[in-house]
Amino acid sequence: MGSLSAAANPLTLDWVSAGNNPVGNYYVSPYTAEITSTGQLITLYCIDFNHEVAPPLEWEANIQTFDLSNVPAMQYGDLSANISSTWAKYEAAAWLITQLTQTTNQYQQAVDQYAAWKIFLDPAHQAAYNQSVAAVGGSFAAAVNVAYNDALNAVANGYTPSGWEIVTPDPPGQPNSTQEFLTPVTTPEPQSIILLGTALVAVPFVVRMRSKRRRN
Repeated sequence: MGSLSAAANPLTLDWVSAGNNPVGNYYVSPYTAEITSTGQLITLYCIDFNHEVAPPLEWEANIQTFDLSNVPAMQYGDLSANISSTWAKYEAAAWLITQLTQTTNQYQQAVDQYAAWKIFLDPAHQAAYNQSVAAVGGSFAAAVNVAYNDALNAVANGYTPSGWEIVTPDPPGQPNSTQEFLTPVTTPEPQSIILLGTALVAVPFVVRMRSKRRRN
């Protein structure tokens, strides 16, 4: 398997696709971005509800190995003086994103996504998050809470993430930072392969990576 973390950082990323699973007011991962001027695409799984990637849909990021040693350079590396405690939050987010990738059920993917977003959710974005969860209705909120607690329990029982790299905005942790993502440790595909499958269904609209759904 290839690794993007060996590349020269920071990298400039261009927005390609918001995915095809809008739930509540936001699109659920995975998303797609291109490493500018290389034609290489990377798949992104969002773990950060508190920031956005907005037009012109190009941003600077560092792609690093997803491990304890890199926590201080991550978006939420200063959440706690105890780096190990902060790392446990990242482990829980990784557990949820891993669950997301292991199902094709879009409702369950949304459950895992919202639970992952909840890990680092800050008070300033709590109302928007709650509104989106309520918009889904039914037992969605309860299912998200179950998944969230399952992730914390998995970490407490020794879960260790593997197969992921962290895509951290450059610089991280600022009020105007862009979002933070996980990406699989894999060799990106040429852009032409993705465009072959998406060009015919592309819609000419501006979208935020965590954008609200269009409503009639």
